[in-house]
Amino acid sequence: MSNALPVVALDDNSRPRRLNDVFRCGQRSRNLLLATCLDDYMNANALRVRSMVCFECTQGVTNREAFAADADTEGLLDSEIWARLMQDIKDEN
Repeated sequence: MSNALPVVALDDNSRPRRLNDVFRCGQRSRNLLLATCLDDYMNANALRVRSMVCFECTQGVTNREAFAADADTEGLLDSEIWARLMQDIKDEN
């Protein structure tokens, strides 16, 4: 049994859309979860960490835009995000 993660092809119809989608990161030359990509991309750019490979990454910005567009057009939160929000609300009470 292989421990390799499946790779999602990066054409217009099958870009990574869910946080648990795996794709091939061009900058790191390895398979990466979309959640990791978004976290690292946002941290590198928000904090202006030029030494991070994710700083001003074109693939990162494309992934972020696609993820945000899905949330806007569907009008629904990703099930993973929704579950986290519900858990946070329960924890507060």
